[in-house]
Amino acid sequence: MKTLLDAPRVSVALSPDAHRKPVRRIAFSAALLAVAVAAPPAHAQWTVYDPANYVENALQYAHQLMQIKYQLQQIQYQLQALSKLAGAPWRDVRGQLADIASVMGDPRSLGYAAPNVTATFQGLFPIVRPVQNWPTEQVARAQASVDVLQAALAATAQQQTAVDPGTQAIARMKELNSVVQGHEQALELQNTAAVYSAEELMLLRQAAMAQTNIQAVYYANQVNAEAQRDVTARATLDQLATLPATPPDISLRVSP
Repeated sequence: MKTLLDAPRVSVALSPDAHRKPVRRIAFSAALLAVAVAAPPAHAQWTVYDPANYVENALQYAHQLMQIKYQLQQIQYQLQALSKLAGAPWRDVRGQLADIASVMGDPRSLGYAAPNVTATFQGLFPIVRPVQNWPTEQVARAQASVDVLQAALAATAQQQTAVDPGTQAIARMKELNSVVQGHEQALELQNTAAVYSAEELMLLRQAAMAQTNIQAVYYANQVNAEAQRDVTARATLDQLATLPATPPDISLRVSP
């Protein structure tokens, strides 16, 4: 029985380069693999720079900043336009008007604000009634006329107290006219001037009423004096022209 040990042996003779070529190939392949694994991606090694894109972005940012600046300016202008007028030259003449009405409302006078002034006027100037007590009636009418003149003078004195505040208000309006800013302040200054004009018209109306009051009493006194004088004269003449009543005859005979 033959075994493998009994098989004929074949000897192959190899040259020295036959052992070295596979080793060199394996070493070269391993080196290439190592380089491929260790090398980072190519795109991480370079930074892309686009000058045109950079300039365009910079211009956009600058434009946005300018828009923000204009918006801030617009808000500032709006706030300035809505700001109120500092130290508006307001004045108040209600006190003067109330004092004038009180003066012209004295019951002893024929002032336009006096209570029952119409009835008092008709009682002092009856016109169609003959004079019953000349001295008394004349003194009463003269006193009423003087009282109206005195009330008008007092009213004029009350108006004088509003002159100085009015002068100061006008001077202040002139100052603010040169420094006013925004439509809100301009409107407020315009309203101040309008209210000032309205107050002046109220004072002028009161002065005109007082003047009319004086003229009415003065001319009423003149007309009433002439009218009552004529009425009294006619009444006296009528009385003198009337024949006295004839008394009945009286007999002195004594009957038996």
